[in-house]
Order: sequence, then structure tokens, then C-alpha cells
Amino acid sequence: MQAANPDDVTLVMADSFPQTHPLALGGTNEMVETLQSNEAKELGIGLEYYASGQLGDQKDMVSILRSGVADIAPVSPAYVGPELQLSNIGDLPGYVGNANAGASAIMDLLDDDGILYRSEWEPRGIRALWAASIPHYEAMTAKKQVTRPNDLTGATIRSTGGAADRAVDFVGAAGVSMPLGEMYEAISRGTVDGTLASPVSVASYRLGEVLDYSTNGARLGAFTVTYAVSSETWDKLNDRQRDFITQASEKAQVGAASQVEKAQTDGLKQMKGEGVEFHDVTDEERPMWNKMVEPVIDGWSNDLEKRGLPAAEVVDEYETAIAKYDNDEPTAE
Repeated sequence: MQAANPDDVTLVMADSFPQTHPLALGGTNEMVETLQSNEAKELGIGLEYYASGQLGDQKDMVSILRSGVADIAPVSPAYVGPELQLSNIGDLPGYVGNANAGASAIMDLLDDDGILYRSEWEPRGIRALWAASIPHYEAMTAKKQVTRPNDLTGATIRSTGGAADRAVDFVGAAGVSMPLGEMYEAISRGTVDGTLASPVSVASYRLGEVLDYSTNGARLGAFTVTYAVSSETWDKLNDRQRDFITQASEKAQVGAASQVEKAQTDGLKQMKGEGVEFHDVTDEERPMWNKMVEPVIDGWSNDLEKRGLPAAEVVDEYETAIAKYDNDEPTAE
């Protein structure tokens, strides 16, 4: 952080997403505009913004913040390995039904009294400004329709890594790690049978042209990203600057959730238009899918507890938070 005088700051913001991504359209772009506004300047705030991984990859964001390369950056637990293992709870299957619930619930655990902040974020010198969740991860396949978890047994499925790998392993599928951008060719060639992914992301790659089937409402996971600020930077800001950034962050979180849900609805329509047949998980089928995800959550929790981490407490608090915010998911109409 560079300062022209004791009250002025120029914040450096790194980003891993392009400005056309739903998270950017609803959240990041608005935050950047706010922090570059005349009102921000009057408060002594300036902003340098670097999109699309210009300052580093997603896996580097925590170190970028800690080293001072950037003051603000998106942190995704799925990409930072052992550093934020407990925070990966937001990506586990079975929990998140909509983008607002996922973001709001994880932020409850990341406030100053939250268990994730106290256990993982504060010791690493970072704190959360706002969160985004890309939920609606579904089983998307070519050739074979999935209507129940054991339909995935023996299939070769691309997984997003982290918590999602546990779901793939549990149903007896063979997990393959690859960028979503390589999926079109991989499915076309029969290298993989399908993927766990959200229509929010799949539509961008036109994977509906090579996929035949998808579940809708299986809740097979989510992707969580939290825009964080280094504690050192935060502590140097004055109260008015912190309040201004907090208000901008709250608006960004609401806007990002709205855009993700719009992208979800648009993605479902696009995939259906490309010929994908959806199986909507019914209320009667929900216990069958819950029976699959419960052991995945338990396994995640037990493994981390053995490492001395308070995973059981995190699960309890996250489930309480999700119950506060969750509501019904859309159908593929």
C-alpha cells in the first residue's frame, strides 16, 4: 500500500476473474467503480485494479496478500490447499441452494467473532470483505442419464478438486482433474463421461453441445471465493475509510449473488436449448441425495479433526448459518 500523506492510501487490488464473469458483473466491477469514485477520493482512497490474474494465479492469492503485492484479492479455499482447509466447507455438497445463502453463511463464520476467522484467517493476516458462492453443482454426463448417485459408479468424472473430490470418490467414480475449458474436447473424444459443474460455468464453454444429461437440484457442491484484505492494510485505514469499504463490499456481495443466480437461470435455459435433458431432483428424492452427501461431510470433518482442527464445530456453525439464509432453488424450465 502506497500513501501520498498520512490520510491517503492507494490500494492495489488483484483479481483472478475477467471483468465479464458473473462475479465481476455484479460484484467486483461495482466495487472497483466505488473505490475509484470521487467519494472515495474525498476520503483519501485510491485504487489500482489488476484483473484476470495479472498479479498471480488463484492459488497465489493468500501469499500475494501476505507479501504486500496486493492489498485486496480473491481467496478461493479450493485452490490454496492446506492453508484454508476449514474454509473449504463452503464447497461441500448438500449445503448451498443459492448464491446468497452460500455467501452470507460463509461470511457469518468470517466475521471478527467467527470460527473461520479466528482459526484460519486471522493467523494468516487476512480478513474477509465480501464473499461469493457459485452453487448448483450438478452431475452432467454424456450418454448416460444420472437420476441417483449410484448412476455415477464406474464413470470417469471431471472434478473441481478439494471437497468435490470426496463426492466423486464416494459414488465410486474415477475423478479426473482438468480445466473446464478442456472439457468440450474431452467429452467429444470420450476421455471423460462427464463433470461436476454449475450451469453458471458450463454455459460459457458451450458444453451443452456435447453433454446429454444433467441433474438439477442435486446440490453436489459449490465454489466459494472471498475477496479479502490484508490485516496490515486494514489496520492502517482510518474509521471512515473502513466504513466506506465495508459498505462497498456489502453491495458487491449482494450484486454478485444476483448475477450468479441470473447466470444460473440463463445457463439452464442455454443448456436445455442445446439439447441437454435435465432430471429435477424431487422432494421425494432429496433423502437419497442427502444420504450420499452426509458421509462426504462426515469424512471431511473427521479427517480434519484428526489433524487437530475444529471441523465439527465449523460444520455445526455453518449448518446453522445456511439454515438462516437458504431457500428453494430454481427448476430447469
